[in-house]
Amino acid sequence: MSAAWAEYSAASYQYDARMAFLKAGELALDLNRRGNQYEVAGQFQTSRAMSKYYSWNGIFAATGRWEAHGPVTTAYMARTTGKDEDLKIVLNTETGARLLEDPKGDFKSIDKPAGIDLISALFFSPSCYTGGVVHDGEDAYRLDLRSEQIRQMSGGGDYFQGEVTNCHYDVRDHKDRKRQIVVSLAEVGDTTVAVQVRAKVPVLPDAVFRLKMPSQAPAPRATPPALVAGGR
Repeated sequence: MSAAWAEYSAASYQYDARMAFLKAGELALDLNRRGNQYEVAGQFQTSRAMSKYYSWNGIFAATGRWEAHGPVTTAYMARTTGKDEDLKIVLNTETGARLLEDPKGDFKSIDKPAGIDLISALFFSPSCYTGGVVHDGEDAYRLDLRSEQIRQMSGGGDYFQGEVTNCHYDVRDHKDRKRQIVVSLAEVGDTTVAVQVRAKVPVLPDAVFRLKMPSQAPAPRATPPALVAGGR
């Protein structure tokens, strides 16, 4: 670990999301680390073209410990809206989980899902994730690693190109529906991140997130921001 990571570092990553030839949206992720603590903040915005068919916009944040095998989430928050502007907020802390599905209603307690959050597991694990279970704050998903392969990625001028580790996962939700996800990991700056995530969706074209280059590589800062606080 570099001296910058041991103190405080921050990096920003911008991803284009596409389905076939249609730009589906943009994903922005910020990773902050200080010692063995980390914070991820992100936002997804559906494109205007995609909004004609489907819309999902959201902000989310996770915080936790950075251990030898990677991030371990201790708190997670997501605020999302769909095509009909339906609002959902989920809070997941070490002590429990709460959900708001009606902006005029109240938070309700829900069963706390197991595992770490999806974003931390798929985008920031330093190697293929083998923890078995991930969550979106509300629901847990079984994530089984099928294969791990070293490949060369040709991304063109706007995207990452070079050696990657492809992590091929089977994903099952609580209804036992199966999906496949292929995450391509590579060194960017001083850390390993997902440079491409491909989700295979039945009937529809694959949803693909590709890291735009150059990313804003980790840089030390004198005073770090406060890490995400748990839900109250």
